[in-house]
Amino acid sequence: MNAAHDSQLPRHPIRVVAERTGVSPNLLRAWERRYEVVEPGRSAGGQRLYSDADVERILLLRRASDAGRTIGSLAGLGNAELQRLLDEDRAAQEELEGREPGPEGASEQVRAALDAVEALDPAGLERILRREVVSLGADRFLEDLVTPVLVSIGQGWRLGRLRPAHEHVAVAVIKQVLGWMLERARSTSTGPTLVMGTLTGERHELGALLAATAAALEGWNVVFMGQDLPPEEIALTARSVKADVVGISVVNPTDWEELPRQIVSLVAELPTGVPVFLGGAAATDTARLVADLRVRAVASLGDFRSLLRERADS
Repeated sequence: MNAAHDSQLPRHPIRVVAERTGVSPNLLRAWERRYEVVEPGRSAGGQRLYSDADVERILLLRRASDAGRTIGSLAGLGNAELQRLLDEDRAAQEELEGREPGPEGASEQVRAALDAVEALDPAGLERILRREVVSLGADRFLEDLVTPVLVSIGQGWRLGRLRPAHEHVAVAVIKQVLGWMLERARSTSTGPTLVMGTLTGERHELGALLAATAAALEGWNVVFMGQDLPPEEIALTARSVKADVVGISVVNPTDWEELPRQIVSLVAELPTGVPVFLGGAAATDTARLVADLRVRAVASLGDFRSLLRERADS
């Protein structure tokens, strides 16, 4: 049996594939059903079995989608095209890291923060972040420092330069600083009300906290609910506080099949006229599946702030 034939042999159960690629079984099954990204074989007992070639393709898709592209735009590409995209991303990142920091930009501050992350120095990272809140101002701090630091950490993890420990240290410190900023901004907020959180199965709350802080800096009264909440609880809170907007962060839910249904349920329980803004890596795909005019995908923190301003002025 030759190597090419071996690579097509279905032999890996879905849990092994999930461990090797970082794509959860629920997400992988959703990708297969909606986009036919691979066609696994079956064991005698009917369980999915994946080949080495399947694992390679799933890993390419995950890395490309982690960079911010939707799985819908990637599913039709061949492995060679996916690899070219990843090579372009790597080249762009290496070029960015090789540039001299501009005197007016935040590159120097970003590099200092990343150095603290790589050194696993949470105290040093916190000192840098708190100093730059004052130096850059709160608005620029979020967009010119926190956002590029998080992007760089994600890229470093995908390229193998950073380990999960680095990400956990960074996220813990950034959450602490954002929580401090949110409380300061919220104490003087008198504008419209935003309820912000994540739905059941979504345990990545940093994006939601970042958006909540940005909204508070825009003068919104923010009710931050945290992570992993049923839609009825978010809707109940929104009705109780007479929310003008509900924000939901969708990054990597444990059950992708259930996510659109949760969004539909949330919208159904909200008062008429209250929109739902979706942010995060899965926002565009989720909004497309829901296909409701009250549900809008937000591409960036800047777009989110623009939508809030439009809503406040309306």
